[in-house]
Parts: sequence; structure tokens; C-alpha cells
Amino acid sequence: VFPWDSRTRVAMWRSGWQSVKAWTLHARSRCPVQAAPREVTEARRGFFASKWQKRLGHLLEGRRRPPPPEIPDKEALSNNFELKPCKPILGSKRTGVLAYKIGCMSLWDEWGVKHMVTVCQLDRLHVVQTMTLQKNGYEAVQLGLGYRSIHRLSRPEIGTFIKAGVGPKHHKCEFRVSSDCLLPAGLELTVRHFVPGQWVFVSGWSKGRGYQGVMQRWGFQGGGSDKHGHKKNHRSAGSLGQRGIGRVWAHKKMAGHRGPDPRCVNAKVFRIESARNLIFLRGALPGYKGSVVKISDARGKTGLKNNHIRLPYPTFVPMPGIEYPVTVQEPPPQRDPFLYPEQPLYQPND
Repeated sequence: VFPWDSRTRVAMWRSGWQSVKAWTLHARSRCPVQAAPREVTEARRGFFASKWQKRLGHLLEGRRRPPPPEIPDKEALSNNFELKPCKPILGSKRTGVLAYKIGCMSLWDEWGVKHMVTVCQLDRLHVVQTMTLQKNGYEAVQLGLGYRSIHRLSRPEIGTFIKAGVGPKHHKCEFRVSSDCLLPAGLELTVRHFVPGQWVFVSGWSKGRGYQGVMQRWGFQGGGSDKHGHKKNHRSAGSLGQRGIGRVWAHKKMAGHRGPDPRCVNAKVFRIESARNLIFLRGALPGYKGSVVKISDARGKTGLKNNHIRLPYPTFVPMPGIEYPVTVQEPPPQRDPFLYPEQPLYQPND
């Protein structure tokens, strides 16, 4: 309680709030409050020194992105493993690759047609092991993607990476190959493994959607409108079976948990960029941004679309003294897609 007498209170009442503030400072100077201990008054300093720096950091977050890299037009490659190209035979099967899903964007071709593409990156993709018939009983190639701290790896895994001469990998996977497409350990695979314009299979895990109804989970049509007698059943599952048997058959499509589920989709290689090991695939791919997907050559009916393309076997092998373009895009169609046939507005029989 400040030591205010009656005359001080009257003066404060007559002079207004500014005088109140002045009298308050005067009273505090007459009876100062004891300072608290230092460890109590000083707060623990966090990442931001003040809330103003935090707000300024949020405002300037968009400007802190690194500058765009300079992508060269051509590059000269070397064949350190002395790998030789081979001609495919009946039953030849190349290895697939692992990639990170970066995100989606739009690209335009030479005719001005807009294509929705998904960008994937082959980040430090190396051959870790080679499985042979004599040693393992089957033929496959084990690939490693990305980087992971050695503190999160076991000692046998670290020994495998040291033996291959590569760094610690974030994700490993095996691809079954034929005997003529086996690759040596330590070889780095790039996006030149694929040819723009070819069809590929992309495998991954879809996004987790939680508990969903039958319309979103299975694509049911749903109920009708209120104007046609449908009340409170617009998104319901409808009938679950017959009345006579009195049971619901197994594997009935009903509401439930949707995703993450394994999915495999068809995609077409639209563009490759070897400077950052980016591959642009037309279409949507399963999984979140940053998830790992498997990209392999199309097989079966879809693989027939690649018969006119000469794929590199067992992988891309650079030739000495040749400069290769960094960015390669799918060739445009020969016919103008916007050249529609001229049709009269009214037909003769109208």
C-alpha cells in the first residue's frame, strides 16, 4: 500500500490520469520495493531472444531460401567401374531405383500443353550388394538411398557400407535382375537409367486417411436426393446382404480404415535432370512428400509401349569424350494437339 495522504488523493482526483502516474512513481521512490533475486527475475533464454525476433523470423522465412542453382547445359561423365553396355535378350530384366518423392508441379511441352508431373530425386543412390546364384541362390541387386547417421545403424550394416565403399544409407531395397544386368557394388545410379518418354511402374504406400466411409474408401455412388425420397442416407452403405441367410459375407466393402496401403501406378517419364538427379513423372504417385518410392521398368501390357525405345542395358554407360545434355525432355508429338478439325456450327440437316 502506497503512503498516500488525503491531500495527495484529492490532487490525483483533480489532475487526472497523468498526475496519477506521476504520483505513483513518486510514491514508489519514497518506499522502494526490494528487488527479487537474480535467478528469479531472469527468464531462461530460448531460441528467439524476444517475441519480436520470432515474428520477424516468420515474416522473413520466405526470403531465406537458398538461391536457385546454376544448371549447366552439358556435362562429361566418366566410367570408373569400366562397365560395358550389353544387348538385351529374351528375359533380360534391368534393376529398378529408389527415389524420394519431392512434390508436384506443372510443366509445358513445346506445343504449350500443360502436364502435371511429380518430381522425384535419386539422392545418393548406390549399389550396396550384389546377390548371385552361387552365393545367395538368386540374382538381385541391393540399392541404398539417401543418408543416415551411423549412430542409428547396426555394426553389420556399417560393415556392408564400408565394404561397398559408400556412405551410410537411409533406405535399402533389393531388385531382382537377370544375370546380364548385375551391377558391381559401389556403382552410383543416376536418372539417366531411364529414358524420357518411357513408361514405368511406381510403387509406394498411399497416405493414411483414417476412418472413412464407403464413398471415399470404395468409391460408392451414395444415396439420391431429398427430392426423390432419400432421407438421411446420402452417404450410407445401403444394403449389406440378403435377409434369408442373415449374415454379412466376408470381404464386404464397408466403412473402415483407409490407408496406408501398398499401391503401384503407371507413370510416364517426362523429363530427367542429371545435375540434381531429378526425374519428372507424369501423374500422381502414392505417398507423402519425402516418402520413398520404387521406380522400375513397366512390364506386361504397359511394357509394350516401350518397344520403340532403346533402353540402356544394364544401365546408362557413358562414353569417353562425349558431352551429354543435363536436361532431357520427352519429344513432343508431331501433330499439333490444338489443331482441331474445322466443323461447321450447323449441320446441313439442322
